[in-house]
Amino acid sequence: MKKTSFYITFILVTAISFFVLNYEKNQKIEYHLELKTKQYSQNYNLLYNEYKKISTIIYKTKVDTKIVNEIFKDAYSSSKEKQNIIREKLYSELEYTYNLLKESNIKQLHFHLPNNESFLRFHRPNKYGDNLTDIRATVKYVNETKKPIDGFEEGRIYNGYRFVFPMFYENKHIGSVEISFSTLAMNKEFIKNFNIIGKFLISKDIVKNKVFKDEKSNYKLSQFEQFYFEKKINTLLQIFNKNNLSIDASNKTKQIVKERWMENGNFSVFDTKSNSIMTFLKVQNPISNNVVSILIIRSDARYINNKINNFYLMLFAVTLFLLLSTIYIYKVINDKKRLNILVEEKTNTLNTLNRELEESEEELKIVNENLEIQVQKEVSKNREKDKILFEQTKMAALGEMIGNIAHQWRQPLSVISSISSGMIIQKEMNVLEDDIFIKNCNDINKNAQYLSKTIDDFRNFIRGESKKEFFNLKNTINSFLNLVTSSIDTHCITVDVAIEDDINIFSLQNELNQCFINLFNNSKDVLSKQNIEKYIYIGAQIKGEELEIVFKDNGGGIPNNIIDKIFEPYFTTKHQSQGTGLGLNMTYRLIVEGMGGTISVMNNRFEFNNNKYNGAEFIIKIPLK
Repeated sequence: MKKTSFYITFILVTAISFFVLNYEKNQKIEYHLELKTKQYSQNYNLLYNEYKKISTIIYKTKVDTKIVNEIFKDAYSSSKEKQNIIREKLYSELEYTYNLLKESNIKQLHFHLPNNESFLRFHRPNKYGDNLTDIRATVKYVNETKKPIDGFEEGRIYNGYRFVFPMFYENKHIGSVEISFSTLAMNKEFIKNFNIIGKFLISKDIVKNKVFKDEKSNYKLSQFEQFYFEKKINTLLQIFNKNNLSIDASNKTKQIVKERWMENGNFSVFDTKSNSIMTFLKVQNPISNNVVSILIIRSDARYINNKINNFYLMLFAVTLFLLLSTIYIYKVINDKKRLNILVEEKTNTLNTLNRELEESEEELKIVNENLEIQVQKEVSKNREKDKILFEQTKMAALGEMIGNIAHQWRQPLSVISSISSGMIIQKEMNVLEDDIFIKNCNDINKNAQYLSKTIDDFRNFIRGESKKEFFNLKNTINSFLNLVTSSIDTHCITVDVAIEDDINIFSLQNELNQCFINLFNNSKDVLSKQNIEKYIYIGAQIKGEELEIVFKDNGGGIPNNIIDKIFEPYFTTKHQSQGTGLGLNMTYRLIVEGMGGTISVMNNRFEFNNNKYNGAEFIIKIPLK
């Protein structure tokens, strides 16, 4: 065989290996970028909803009051002189409130007349009288429809997240009011809460067409030619030591942004110039739905760099292997040609070698069979070990359940004992009346039914059947709570259940109960170490083709350095004598492998009894079909 044929074969196989490895690398990088986009989109929506909640509270408690409405009610129909008096009264009434709100990142408190004319800007009280009909679509919408609206919008002076509400006095529409958060506030919360670099970019055309001429100096052209940014953002980034966001992006990234920023959907790009992942979250106008701003987030690209390095390493290894294999095969073929010349002279020797080869193959076959048997034994041992550890985890929960049941039974058993003893004494003394006898029997029956209900719940928990069936979710939750009532009372935990009565699903009821117990035990262990009002929330709702279950507590959350590992087998932060590390792994496998669903976890911040807490939030999604 000619050398040219070997060279062509080597080049062809190497090229195929390159395309296969490169395709695999690109697929994993693309999936990683999609995860980044989804993660930061969820974080953004979380912060936005928090601002919306705050704005609604401010409107209902501080702005939409009898005093404010009485001051503002005649503003539209009054003369210019009287409007100035009303403006001064309104400013005086809300000046202290506005100064307090500024400390909570409120940027604007802005009143408008029904014809969309600016009446009072608390951030610029001397700028009023300009008509906002063609500038502020949200103001126009609220005054026309008499309905509130919210979203991002550029204004005459500032851009921001606008929450616009209609104003009424004795059911008569008298105008509208706007409560706004600046993009700088959102930027600050993003950096502080998620420890990432973020920067808001505003559409260049929007700034040119809307902002007052003397206010345009607050903006600066960004590295992406379609956008401006507020100069104050650089000061904010310096405070948080995030200056590397200003590193110039590659021309390829700029071209991608130019092509995709007007399309729907967020996206992430691996920028080679800055060696980072750049995620672009699009912000749309709530009326036109046009993209008017982009929140650009820069995060590290260690995962992608590792994939690229592994690609080149694998390519080098495959190429080297193919080269050595080609050389070896070429040498073998040439040697075979020489050996063919000596075949006739070496017939006896060759026959001997063939016999030895057959014997070696037989020995190798025996070794392979023994090895296969040994491998099967080891696999069987490992499966048995996993099964035992899983059973130990469930038995640990079972032991705790037995303790709970023993605690729950004390009171009803005591009641039954007291009632029966009393009836015996009354009978012996001939004072047992019929109505007392019937009442006592009813009380005994009521407590006996409670004991029976506890036995049923416990039996359903330990029966161990893995069979899909229709069941009511709320009844399952109540059975689970009945099993852990003692732990709830002992640790003074408030359990809030927000589930509709009519949610019925076809899945593994007992396994789902086990998952709830595992999650509850984790939350209970964390909460028992803290001196706070202990709170656990369990909610569920149907979203499309899925049932979404939320389980969260106010135990402070999960450290960021381990939150990605908590579903791994044998991973635990507890002492070896307190945990096996299989509780959450078991939960993960039951949800994902047993029910075909998903389970994820994030740290969240929420309010309970007028106090704000951090806590872990588990989200379980189970397909309904």
